[in-house]
Amino acid sequence: MEDIGFMCARCGGEVHDVTHNREGTLDGVGYRHNRRVEPWDHELELAVGAPEQRDRTCDFCGCSGPRWLYYPTLDPDDTDIFEVELDTTHLSDDDTAVAVLNMLYPWYACDTCSVLVADRNVEQLIARALERTPVPEDGPVDEATVRARLTGSLSVFFTTRPGRPQPSRAL
Repeated sequence: MEDIGFMCARCGGEVHDVTHNREGTLDGVGYRHNRRVEPWDHELELAVGAPEQRDRTCDFCGCSGPRWLYYPTLDPDDTDIFEVELDTTHLSDDDTAVAVLNMLYPWYACDTCSVLVADRNVEQLIARALERTPVPEDGPVDEATVRARLTGSLSVFFTTRPGRPQPSRAL
């Protein structure tokens, strides 16, 4: 029997819950696509079911067959408190929570994005993501919001100072 859980009815993708905590209080719980950056072509349509298994893609640009894996260098289990410099300019609370979650999981990269990561070229990473997946004119968010989301997620990625990538085929 397949595992039943939360999914997006629109794209069939896996969904995870996001808690909003401020100073020791629970402000709320939300649900987001289980991707590095919330998709900008559609809003989440929460449903219960078996999410579709997807082939691994580059977490930076979305192309198939990523060959590199970056493990986070921060381990929140090692300490009760850890700090990350996060550029939350123009990010909603939901987007900020998703950006913070990004530090807990490894990131996959294609060859091109791996070179851009090594060069710490945030602008080119954002340009590549938008070139491969343009923001639809009639979509739920505008390009400025998408750029803010990408900047927030990438600021977490670079702040956690990932080491050298590992070949993803070794997994």
